[in-house]
Amino acid sequence: MTRAMRAAFTFALFAALPVEASQAACSKPETPACALQRVPFASDAAADDCRKAMLVFRDTMDAYASCLGQTSQDDEKVARDEFEDVRMQFNRRARGD
Repeated sequence: MTRAMRAAFTFALFAALPVEASQAACSKPETPACALQRVPFASDAAADDCRKAMLVFRDTMDAYASCLGQTSQDDEKVARDEFEDVRMQFNRRARGD
Protein backbone atom coordinates (compact mmCIF):
# COMPACT_ATOMS: atom_id res chain seq x y z
CA MET A 1 0.00 0.00 0.00
CA THR A 2 1.41 3.35 -0.96
CA ARG A 3 1.68 6.30 1.37
CA ALA A 4 -1.09 8.14 -0.53
CA MET A 5 -3.41 5.13 -0.22
CA ARG A 6 -2.75 4.85 3.52
CA ALA A 7 -3.43 8.57 3.94
CA ALA A 8 -6.70 8.30 1.99
CA PHE A 9 -7.76 5.25 4.03
CA THR A 10 -6.92 6.96 7.31
CA PHE A 11 -8.81 10.09 6.28
CA ALA A 12 -11.86 8.03 5.30
CA LEU A 13 -11.74 6.19 8.62
CA PHE A 14 -11.60 9.39 10.69
CA ALA A 15 -14.19 11.12 8.51
CA ALA A 16 -16.73 8.47 9.50
CA LEU A 17 -16.12 8.82 13.25
CA PRO A 18 -18.15 12.01 13.90
CA VAL A 19 -21.27 10.43 12.42
CA GLU A 20 -20.91 7.33 14.59
CA ALA A 21 -20.17 9.43 17.67
CA SER A 22 -23.26 11.57 17.15
CA GLN A 23 -25.41 8.47 16.75
CA ALA A 24 -23.95 6.97 19.91
CA ALA A 25 -24.73 10.20 21.79
CA CYS A 26 -28.45 9.51 21.29
CA SER A 27 -28.72 6.46 23.51
CA LYS A 28 -32.28 5.25 23.96
CA PRO A 29 -33.08 4.57 27.62
CA GLU A 30 -34.60 1.32 28.82
CA THR A 31 -38.30 1.48 29.58
CA PRO A 32 -39.01 0.56 33.22
CA ALA A 33 -40.56 -2.91 33.10
CA CYS A 34 -42.78 -2.01 36.05
CA ALA A 35 -44.60 0.55 33.91
CA LEU A 36 -45.62 -2.00 31.30
CA GLN A 37 -47.05 -4.71 33.54
CA ARG A 38 -50.81 -5.08 33.56
CA VAL A 39 -51.41 -6.24 37.12
CA PRO A 40 -51.93 -3.78 39.98
CA PHE A 41 -48.93 -2.86 42.09
CA ALA A 42 -48.35 -5.33 44.93
CA SER A 43 -47.79 -2.53 47.45
CA ASP A 44 -47.53 1.20 47.83
CA ALA A 45 -43.76 0.82 48.05
CA ALA A 46 -43.69 -0.99 44.68
CA ALA A 47 -45.80 1.77 43.14
CA ASP A 48 -43.49 4.43 44.57
CA ASP A 49 -40.38 2.63 43.29
CA CYS A 50 -41.91 2.47 39.83
CA ARG A 51 -42.88 6.15 40.02
CA LYS A 52 -39.26 7.00 40.78
CA ALA A 53 -38.09 4.85 37.86
CA MET A 54 -40.56 6.67 35.63
CA LEU A 55 -39.16 10.05 36.68
CA VAL A 56 -35.67 8.93 35.66
CA PHE A 57 -37.09 7.50 32.43
CA ARG A 58 -38.90 10.77 31.72
CA ASP A 59 -35.70 12.78 32.07
CA THR A 60 -33.55 10.40 30.03
CA MET A 61 -36.22 10.01 27.35
CA ASP A 62 -36.47 13.81 27.10
CA ALA A 63 -32.71 14.03 26.58
CA TYR A 64 -32.89 11.22 24.02
CA ALA A 65 -35.73 12.92 22.11
CA SER A 66 -33.90 16.25 22.14
CA CYS A 67 -30.77 14.56 20.83
CA LEU A 68 -32.74 12.96 18.00
CA GLY A 69 -34.37 16.31 17.28
CA GLN A 70 -31.01 17.76 16.32
CA THR A 71 -31.14 15.71 13.13
CA SER A 72 -34.79 14.70 12.70
CA GLN A 73 -37.96 16.30 13.98
CA ASP A 74 -39.87 13.13 13.05
CA ASP A 75 -37.59 10.93 15.17
CA GLU A 76 -37.94 13.34 18.07
CA LYS A 77 -41.74 13.16 17.83
CA VAL A 78 -41.65 9.35 17.74
CA ALA A 79 -39.53 9.29 20.92
CA ARG A 80 -41.82 11.75 22.70
CA ASP A 81 -44.90 9.79 21.63
CA GLU A 82 -43.28 6.60 22.90
CA PHE A 83 -42.70 8.17 26.30
CA GLU A 84 -46.30 9.37 26.40
CA ASP A 85 -47.54 5.83 25.69
CA VAL A 86 -45.42 4.42 28.52
CA ARG A 87 -46.58 7.19 30.86
CA MET A 88 -50.22 6.42 30.09
CA GLN A 89 -49.66 2.70 30.75
CA PHE A 90 -48.00 3.50 34.07
CA ASN A 91 -50.86 5.81 35.07
CA ARG A 92 -53.45 3.14 34.22
CA ARG A 93 -51.56 0.63 36.35
CA ALA A 94 -51.20 3.12 39.21
CA ARG A 95 -54.96 3.73 39.16
CA GLY A 96 -55.62 -0.02 39.09
CA ASP A 97 -57.32 0.07 35.68
